[in-house]
Amino acid sequence: MTISELISLLRTLHGGTNPLTGEINVPASCLREADVSAGIDYLIRKLEERETAAATISEAEIKACCESLRELGYTPTMNQVAKVFIGSRSIADPRLRAVASYKKYRGLLTRRAIRDLLGRYEELIQGPRQLGASRDEAWRTVDFFDAGDFDKLSDSKATELYREVEQLGLRKVTENLPEYMARARAHVPRAFEPWTREEKALLIEAMCYTNDSEKLAGIFGRSKSAIRQEGKRLIWNSQQKVA
Repeated sequence: MTISELISLLRTLHGGTNPLTGEINVPASCLREADVSAGIDYLIRKLEERETAAATISEAEIKACCESLRELGYTPTMNQVAKVFIGSRSIADPRLRAVASYKKYRGLLTRRAIRDLLGRYEELIQGPRQLGASRDEAWRTVDFFDAGDFDKLSDSKATELYREVEQLGLRKVTENLPEYMARARAHVPRAFEPWTREEKALLIEAMCYTNDSEKLAGIFGRSKSAIRQEGKRLIWNSQQKVA
C-alpha cells in the first residue's frame, strides 16, 4: 500500500465515503460507527504491515540481546526480547537497561510489529523444539544443580575461593567494553568475561563443596545462569572423557 493510497483512505473516512461499500457522498453523520471502525482497523493493519516490511532487526542484534539476557540470568522469550527492544515500562529489573538494544525501537515499531519480526527467529531466541538435546547442547541435561541441595562450603573456604577469583583479574577491561556491558558489570562484576582454564578449575573445586548457584555466583562475580551453564558443561565434558 502506497502513501497516496493511505492518504486516500483517510480522506474517504473524513469526507463521508463508506469504506466498506465504496458509496460516495455519504454524510459523515450517516456513516455507521462499525463502518468507520472497520475502515480504521484496516488502515492500522496496513500501516503495521508497512512498518514491519520496512523495519530491520538483524539476527546478530537479536542474538546479542539474548546472550545479554542469559548472562544476567534470564531465559529469553520472544515477549521478553520485545519488551527490551521497545523499552517497556513494565520492566522492573534495572539491569535490563544495560542491554545494548534496550528501548532502541520505542516509537519506531509497535510491540506487535516487533513480535512479528521476532517470530522468524523463535528457535534462535527460545532454542530448538526438541525432545532431546543435540550433541552440542547435551550438557543441558546435567542435573547437578537440580538433583537436591547440598552445601558444605564454609565461610573461610568461600573467602579463599573469592580471593583466588579476584586474583585472576579481567581480560576484558571494563573501561574498554561497550557501554551496555560496562553497565552490566555494576551488578555482575565478571559479566561478559570469558571463562579461562584457571577459573574453570576454581569452579570445579567450588562445586565439590556446594551446588548452590546463588552462592557460587557471588564468589565468581557472575550470574546464576552463567554459573549453571558453565558448571553443567564442565560436568558433561568430564563425563564424556570417562565414558
